[in-house]
Amino acid sequence: MSNPSAAPSPQTVQIPERAHAVGPGWRQLLDHLHHQIHAIAPGYRLVDLTEKLGGLRLHVENPGGTTDTLHSLIDSARTESVRTCEFCGAPGRIRTRNDRLGGWRKTVCDTCHSAWSAHRLMIVHGVVRARDR
Repeated sequence: MSNPSAAPSPQTVQIPERAHAVGPGWRQLLDHLHHQIHAIAPGYRLVDLTEKLGGLRLHVENPGGTTDTLHSLIDSARTESVRTCEFCGAPGRIRTRNDRLGGWRKTVCDTCHSAWSAHRLMIVHGVVRARDR
């Protein structure tokens, strides 16, 4: 018999509905994290999902109360995000535009870094947009 309280309610937002908040390079990471969380907390609610200081930031609430395992899964995803290019998913690292001190930080690979530094590459609603200069 199924547990109706464990299933997400129609207004509950989970990772797949907000994956567009970050770049496509992190989609596989988010998909994997969603499946891991959903396996232990099917009714989880995503409170926030964003990129901050080059890494993935997210906060979830679990109506079932299992938080230690959730925090461990989220911490692993955050660690992986700072090694994965947010644009393309290739191995990357946190960098600034033109590798200058200060400024906007993003996890990028070497290939995407030059275009991003030149403002020719950006992420808009989860889609990479390239523009010619």
